[in-house]
Amino acid sequence: MQSNVNPKIIGAVVVGFALVGAAFTLSSINSDRTIPQPAAVKSSEPAPRVAIAVEDSDQNGIEDWRDEFITTEPIILDQATTTTYEPPETLTGQLGINFMENIIRARGYGAFGQTDEEVINDTVDVLRQSTAHSLYDTPDIIILEDWTEQDIANYANAVAAAISRNDLPDLEGELFILQDVLTSGDTGRVTELNSLAQAYKQNRDDTLAVPVPAFLVKEHLDLINTFHAIYKDIEAMASAIEDPAFTLLRLKRYEDDASGLGYAMQNMFFALEDYAYLFEVTDPAVLFVVFSPDFQN
Repeated sequence: MQSNVNPKIIGAVVVGFALVGAAFTLSSINSDRTIPQPAAVKSSEPAPRVAIAVEDSDQNGIEDWRDEFITTEPIILDQATTTTYEPPETLTGQLGINFMENIIRARGYGAFGQTDEEVINDTVDVLRQSTAHSLYDTPDIIILEDWTEQDIANYANAVAAAISRNDLPDLEGELFILQDVLTSGDTGRVTELNSLAQAYKQNRDDTLAVPVPAFLVKEHLDLINTFHAIYKDIEAMASAIEDPAFTLLRLKRYEDDASGLGYAMQNMFFALEDYAYLFEVTDPAVLFVVFSPDFQN
């Protein structure tokens, strides 16, 4: 019986043989090729460690290599000289300590501490208190409740004579001397400042010792206190090298103190003007005429 074969089957068989043949051919080609392999990284063996020989040549229980750093000899320290802390006596030194203590304290309290401005203001207050001086008042002077015209003449002549006696005409003014000390470093001129300061101090003490008629008490105290203020000012100038802060603060008030002395002398002239007939041209009290408005004009 003759059978009819489907052409699709014949085609599939042909394709199948073709695929098998191709696979065989590729397998043969691949089997003849050598696939390169990556080179392996070879590491050398580390050198064997050799322990350092531990020797104790002097048999002191300490290895030789440590003997260079360790000593068995006793260490003798020189006895420290004991010193007692002495707080600074100068205002400049005290100012530095006060300021640093306040700053550290403020930082320690954090947000509850003082501000920098408050610390500075407190320090300035300390400076003002340190440069302040006492004032003389009625308990410090001799007051004549009952006085005569002769008492007035005696008083005016005694005060004027003290001023003339304590004058130092050969010395420059205190400000010129201070400028020379600061600019040229000529500390030898400090003795001149001390001399001027003592002159004002002596004026103060001499005036304190003069009995004053009761109606002249105010003028008398003004004169004494301005003498005292300028004495303290010049005394501070003399310490410009050792205590510059003190000098600076007193110097700031010196102009007012000097003006105050001029006003005190002028007021004394006004208080004595009605008693001008008590004085001769040769009397020391004529000194006060220099401070009259008419004389200055």
